[in-house]
Amino acid sequence: MRTFVALLFVIALLIVGYSHRSFIKRFEPIEQQAVLATGGIFSGPDRTFHCSGTEIGSTKDGGGIFLTARHCVANLGTNKVEQHFMVSFSLDQKGPFYDAYPVAISLTDDLALLYLRNGADIPVIQVRDERGLLSGDKIFNASFPLGTGKHVFHGEYMGTYFPAFPSHLLNEYPVWEHTMPMNLTIAHGSSGSGVFSENKHGLIGVAVGTFAEGSYNIAVPGDRVLDFLNDLADNTVTKFIQSNPEKEEVEEDF
Repeated sequence: MRTFVALLFVIALLIVGYSHRSFIKRFEPIEQQAVLATGGIFSGPDRTFHCSGTEIGSTKDGGGIFLTARHCVANLGTNKVEQHFMVSFSLDQKGPFYDAYPVAISLTDDLALLYLRNGADIPVIQVRDERGLLSGDKIFNASFPLGTGKHVFHGEYMGTYFPAFPSHLLNEYPVWEHTMPMNLTIAHGSSGSGVFSENKHGLIGVAVGTFAEGSYNIAVPGDRVLDFLNDLADNTVTKFIQSNPEKEEVEEDF
């Protein structure tokens, strides 16, 4: 019931919430705005850090809307959905911490939304369609790579989609079928973080993975994020659980 009520807030108020706040902050440098909107996700009693994300909206009840990767919320191997997280926006991964829980999980892409209790005052950033950017256009990422605190990395846009996504990765990560390549540094802990463009003045992707050290990295493009946000009623946590039943974890032999 809690998730359903929160989702109604998201559907009704997400566009109004973050577009209004973006209007207020549109004269701030996009990099400063992106850094302020970037948070780290923690879980468990020890507040273990494992992912990043971006504040993209707020609700009238004082909550924040936080965009991240699906695999930061639902285990890739077992489909288990974690129900409670904490998010911090500080540079050094310390508090204050905001209680958070998932309100939407994409059935098709590596995307999810968290509701942040009392998180409405966090700066937000607008989601933009990446199409129209040219290969070589400057992009940047704000995230918490390898648990080293909040950092900014600069790189180049390559294209909206992979012409042919590597089959070995697609078998393991089918939610990456409609992703875009980036000439941009990310690392473990950067998952779920925003990819930003000065030209578009907003978030144009969500970082989700990497091929290997020193190679191109992977993001869900902004147009797929917007499709997800426009279809939240079909991407509820309940529908995700029904479509992806929880499985037992497979123990590896060493």
